[in-house]
Amino acid sequence: MQTTSARADAFPGPGILQSRLAAFLDERAITTDAVRREADQGMGAPVLAVAAGSVLAGFGNHRSDLDLFVLVENDRLTRFPVQSHEHGTLIDVNIRRASAVRDTTAALRVEPWPRFASVGESGWNHRRRALNTANRLALGLPLVAAPPWDAWYAALRAPWHADVVEQWWTVEAHRLAQAARWLLGAKPMAAAARAREAVVAALNARAAAGGQVYFPAKWVGEKLKALDDAEGLAVLGDALAPPLDPRERVPHCLGLVERLVGPAGPLHAVLRWSTGIGTTVLDDRTVVDRWQLRALEVLRSDLPHQESDAVVWSGPAGSALPDDLLPLFVGGMMWLGVAHPDPEVPA
Repeated sequence: MQTTSARADAFPGPGILQSRLAAFLDERAITTDAVRREADQGMGAPVLAVAAGSVLAGFGNHRSDLDLFVLVENDRLTRFPVQSHEHGTLIDVNIRRASAVRDTTAALRVEPWPRFASVGESGWNHRRRALNTANRLALGLPLVAAPPWDAWYAALRAPWHADVVEQWWTVEAHRLAQAARWLLGAKPMAAAARAREAVVAALNARAAAGGQVYFPAKWVGEKLKALDDAEGLAVLGDALAPPLDPRERVPHCLGLVERLVGPAGPLHAVLRWSTGIGTTVLDDRTVVDRWQLRALEVLRSDLPHQESDAVVWSGPAGSALPDDLLPLFVGGMMWLGVAHPDPEVPA
């Protein structure tokens, strides 16, 4: 499938952003200065304040709120959310420590990803959050921009940013597709849901490749409309049809994923313990529990300890999971990631 737009259009110019913000504010009789004042919530002087979200991305409507991302130099702060209704509409103020955002954004660009050594539930979620923050900043309009943060903001609006967004959605599509394969036998409806999500992720990758890099997944239909991508919209409608027969729907959706983003190779599936796991070895078997609320017994005594970050199992994407480990995955005991095998796994 081919995209229909150029990636050069990924970051709207200041004139477009100003007109989108002005239309939103004029409808509500709010001034830009009033929004700018919301940036100072007593956490420190803003070095960068960016009006952001679906309104600035061009997808907002009369029910939308306005996001305001604020960076401050405050070493005691990680993140501080404030919901302001002072002006009769919701302004969602997200205050972040500037140095932390700078560092996590730099890591998106320079770290090899995804890799066995770092692919895990917390690391996956951390990257998703870092991408979301950097993306909203890059697609937003600066209302405050003190040097050198004005130059830092400008550097976000570059091809590397579109590359990492497309990369995330491509890898996420393969991860969700792998989950659907393993769930199909025991939980067909859950498998159908994961397969549908895999198609949506693949379409988000397609949109990013075409220049629509806004990160939130729920706007995929609007992204495809903006690209005038009738073929992509048809695939989306197909994927969102009710899964009346999951055993047919799942292979169909997995075929769509491969058409959209190609085969998963050379990615490997990587399974580590989910959050809240406990393990108890009893002779030749291990009892695995989650939050001490439910447990499964596995005829293995060599599984990683409950506090270990070691890989429980890995194999090429598309591989079958060993029969004795499959119930652990189906039961939510293991978290699934995908990663490039080199150098940890021989080719």
